[in-house]
Amino acid sequence: MNLHSPIVRIETQLLTLKEIELYIKRDDLIHPLVSGNKHRKLKYNLSKLNPDDHPTIVTFGGAFSNHLHATAAACQAMKFACVGFVRGEIDIENPTLKYCISAGMELIPMSRSDYRLKEIAPEVAKIISTYNNPIIVPEGGTNQAALLGVSELIDELQGTRCEDVDYITLACGTGGTTAGLLTSNRLRAKVIAFSALKSDHLIHEIKALSSCKNEDKLIVNTDYHFGGYAKWDQTLLDFITDFEKETSVPLDHVYNGKALYGLMDLIANDYFPKGTKIMHIHTGGLQGKAGLVYIMSK
Repeated sequence: MNLHSPIVRIETQLLTLKEIELYIKRDDLIHPLVSGNKHRKLKYNLSKLNPDDHPTIVTFGGAFSNHLHATAAACQAMKFACVGFVRGEIDIENPTLKYCISAGMELIPMSRSDYRLKEIAPEVAKIISTYNNPIIVPEGGTNQAALLGVSELIDELQGTRCEDVDYITLACGTGGTTAGLLTSNRLRAKVIAFSALKSDHLIHEIKALSSCKNEDKLIVNTDYHFGGYAKWDQTLLDFITDFEKETSVPLDHVYNGKALYGLMDLIANDYFPKGTKIMHIHTGGLQGKAGLVYIMSK
């Protein structure tokens, strides 16, 4: 599949006033179900597998996980069996988990305390060993194969209007996508990762994942997490509504909504000098919008 997602220029009154050039790379349009950074992370994790070996993909995620959703869709398309260990109880009316089940993913609930120890828990290893040829893909999909898939995004910028941007911005969860960008030999721009989590150690995790490559270009901003992972308030939701109306670019409330709120706030407060050229990577996650509607309906 051609992964070269489109790049669109964003024009708003604020950007015009501050004389900032902003583009968005629409990775959310790569695939309707396996979109954004999840497609890039899963690409080499799954394409290297031999279907004749009948692998079972085993992975982990929260109840509204973009990663679980994307993995279920990818495995269904590739006819791989898949298992998802889910943090917390399984609500079959939750639209994310409902989709995973419909795509053929077997879901196994884990208590939050057990989930924190999932990589080392003997009982988890025992369950995994019961499946045929289990292949473990970590939570969020972040591993060396994922970094390679993400790094290709920088290659796609060659010869485009974003080849010479001053900054690349993106939302950040586990840090895998940011680390993947840093591993590219062609990276020239500074990278601002907007953390969706309350985290004092994210920058160190990203540097570890990327082996400190291009660390001088990395900026981690932790000021716009809105209370932590999967937390939000009305200010954020109002921003998303206004941004979508003004630009026709859809945003989720967990990742890209927070990152673009943060970016536009920095622009409003003159963080960037006039004439700065920025590209934001839309990392997908729009399936989460249905989850937000579901949560608010409850």
